Amino acid sequence: MSCREECYQSVIGVLTLSSYVLAHDLGTGGNKASLVDVNGNILASAVRDYPVLYPSEGFAEQDPNAHWWKAICETSREAVKKSNIEATEVSAVTFSTQMMGTIPVDRNGKPLMNCMTWMDSRAAKQNKRIASNPIRMMRMLWQTGGLPSGKDIIGKILWIKEERPQIYEKTYKFLDCKDYLVYRSTGEFVTSWDCANLTWFMNSRGGNNEWSDTILGWMGVDKDMLPELAPSTAVVGALTDEAASDLGLKISTLVVNGCGDMTAAAVGSGATREKEVHLYAGSSAWLGAHVKKRKLDIFTYTGSIRSAIPDKYLMIAEQESAGACLKHVREHWQCDLCERVKGAAKEECAKCRSGERNPFKTLDEIAKHSPPGSNKLLFAPWMFGERTPLDDHNVRGGYFNLALSHDKADMVRAVMEGAAYHTRWMMEGVEKHRMLGKVDKVNMVGGCANSDIWCQIYADILDKPVHRMENYFEAGSVGAAMVAWVGLGEIPDFVNAAKRVNIDREFRPDGDNTEMYHKLYEILKKYYKKNKGLWKALNE
Repeated sequence: MSCREECYQSVIGVLTLSSYVLAHDLGTGGNKASLVDVNGNILASAVRDYPVLYPSEGFAEQDPNAHWWKAICETSREAVKKSNIEATEVSAVTFSTQMMGTIPVDRNGKPLMNCMTWMDSRAAKQNKRIASNPIRMMRMLWQTGGLPSGKDIIGKILWIKEERPQIYEKTYKFLDCKDYLVYRSTGEFVTSWDCANLTWFMNSRGGNNEWSDTILGWMGVDKDMLPELAPSTAVVGALTDEAASDLGLKISTLVVNGCGDMTAAAVGSGATREKEVHLYAGSSAWLGAHVKKRKLDIFTYTGSIRSAIPDKYLMIAEQESAGACLKHVREHWQCDLCERVKGAAKEECAKCRSGERNPFKTLDEIAKHSPPGSNKLLFAPWMFGERTPLDDHNVRGGYFNLALSHDKADMVRAVMEGAAYHTRWMMEGVEKHRMLGKVDKVNMVGGCANSDIWCQIYADILDKPVHRMENYFEAGSVGAAMVAWVGLGEIPDFVNAAKRVNIDREFRPDGDNTEMYHKLYEILKKYYKKNKGLWKALNE
């Protein structure tokens, strides 16, 4: 029996009804630790923010220790303290994290440089070179179900090999964000199938989950430089003495492999059955559905990766900017200018700055004064380039058809509608016959779900009922915890897990609004097609 199996058998069977999973949701801007019971209830949470470092053009880095591990330790202790439970009641620790990070570590697991996060585009040249060989690309597509873009791990590893050869020579393993946290917790170099899939080194065809010797050979990368592969539900081991001390937990606490943020939110949305669709709308957005057979549409850049559910794939259509567009509005003109220029928000600006009022609720109130369609003001949400269905890193966002008659309410609502228009564009690919076919409803999670008006906009523009789920803010934490509970054997399967994720409210489409939105949506698509050459000239 392996060490991992021994750790698992020593604890399984003695879990009590008061047991909790400590789920860490490690995002780009911070970490949230949540104690979650077997029914998906959150007992207590703690949050720590950290920055993204931009040392050079195209670089976007974070320090795995000073940023991530420090936040993991502090939030672990704070969440347990808030809950008033004993450390012995924490049965397991698990993680859902940002994906597509690249960390070279030495034999002792020490990072040799900061993590190149998913936002880092320094390896665009390497990824473009990889994609320049059509024969290899067809073979890679056949094995992995996708192709690298400018920010993916496969190119970042080659960038280190070519641009930082002294670091490459010292590298023992290349780890993603979650892999590093699992190592710090257990001393084991292990990754999950979903994260491995997005390296584009893993053969996922036909239910396979193995590093591709063919692709590794093309890139000249040794397979031994990659971590061991395991399902998200796998119990990797127990906390090391050092990790237990850092986290304020016991060395008997198990560590479940966990998953990336996309696959965790998919489980946390409650849409775990075949072809059930969820919408995650936070800073970015995506449409996703669990499927038995891998789905791919190269024309809309919609593909599938291995999911946190071991026998399924997660079909994904990804949108770069959604809530990030509204955040840009709030940070760069709404609160700063409203008092000085129009006095539109009056006392609300001071309330938002003091924390007395959520500034996004202020934006909701402002948007309510504009009718559906924002008086024909359109907003293109492509502020960070775009993936599905465009795969265009040159495209940019902005208002279209702006007139002197438009006011702040129109401008705020147009941003909300613009994000939803693009989601509808993704839905066109998702609903192709060879993909999912017609989608009847959508489970919605993520920060944008906090806005009733935005949920209704999504329902009207998608022309589908939108189910806002409970714990929509914590879908990643709840999803990771459900994965852990299944791995621990306390929940029999993921259909059973989904029954523990409840609907908060249903938003049904308004037929009159839907018809009007359809016309504006078609105009926005034409706006992109007619202007993509100009964006290329400006931004390439």
